[in-house]
Amino acid sequence: MTETSGFRSVHSGAHTHLVGVEVLVLDADKGVHDGIAQLLSEASLHVTCVQDAARALALVERQFFSVALVDIDTTTPREGIATISAIKQASPTTMVIAMTPRRSYDDAVDAVRAGAVDLILKAPESVAYLKERVLAAAGMSVGKREVDTVLDEIRGVHEEFLQRFMETERRAIDLADQVAGRNAQHVQELDELRVLVVDEVDDFVTAIEEAKPKGFTFTHATSGGEGLDRISGGAFHYAMVAEDVSDLPAMTIARTIRNQHPDTVVLTFLGPAENGHVDLVETHGKRTIVSPFKEASSLIARLGDLAEAWRAKARERRYTTAFRERHYDFLRRYVELKTKIDRAITDGPG
Repeated sequence: MTETSGFRSVHSGAHTHLVGVEVLVLDADKGVHDGIAQLLSEASLHVTCVQDAARALALVERQFFSVALVDIDTTTPREGIATISAIKQASPTTMVIAMTPRRSYDDAVDAVRAGAVDLILKAPESVAYLKERVLAAAGMSVGKREVDTVLDEIRGVHEEFLQRFMETERRAIDLADQVAGRNAQHVQELDELRVLVVDEVDDFVTAIEEAKPKGFTFTHATSGGEGLDRISGGAFHYAMVAEDVSDLPAMTIARTIRNQHPDTVVLTFLGPAENGHVDLVETHGKRTIVSPFKEASSLIARLGDLAEAWRAKARERRYTTAFRERHYDFLRRYVELKTKIDRAITDGPG
């Protein structure tokens, strides 16, 4: 019996039962299929055998296999290394065992780097070890899935607990305001909201100033550079940046303002025009809040909403700041635990 045919003849032995566990075998040799199927069926494992990598990956996409046995030379020499990596990417909790017809340090290193938990020589003396490793890997996979389920539940409970904890703190802060005679709704009230408008033309700013909206003052900058200079020299509650400013990209100006002045709400706008719109710049993109923006009046009508939005943000910021100050150590431990849970779910064994 040659090494390359070492898995064709198998024998019985003691085994551990893992009922319902699915094992995928990728090998070009049907004799190897028969030998491994007989070996593993004795342990009540369900074995599916294929001869090409494409078929193996298609099966992995459709169903879960606790263990995958991959010949590193199927379909061409060392092609199995890439297949191992693809299987792990498609199914991270599948334990992959590589099989090889030769003793090679490079094959072993590359297989493990691709995601295999072991590399087994295809030889008669390896049959018992193969069965042992498959059963161990199946147990690891089943355990990993069970642990992942528990960790997901823990993560969800932790998130819900933090949200409820913060909501309780909000109510406590509001109650403290009432006891002290402060109206919680007016803690963040201001006499006026300062708005920086970065626009190369005067028409929009002139229209807003002529409307004289109560509670707002407007500062006009005619270039992106001037806008950044002005906001660095004074506090603004809102910054509105025209999309057609020519000296700097509008989003560059907007992101710079957000990064350097996180309390400032940043808007970009095009118009007033037939295709005009006003967008709120958020952490991961923009959200349209006025469309179409054909006339200055359509934005002026929304200024009251913008003022209340800023005050709501200020109140939320006050709650968050107070929560962090009171519970800094708790939050630090919470973040550390959440990071460990996320890492355990992402990495895990195998």
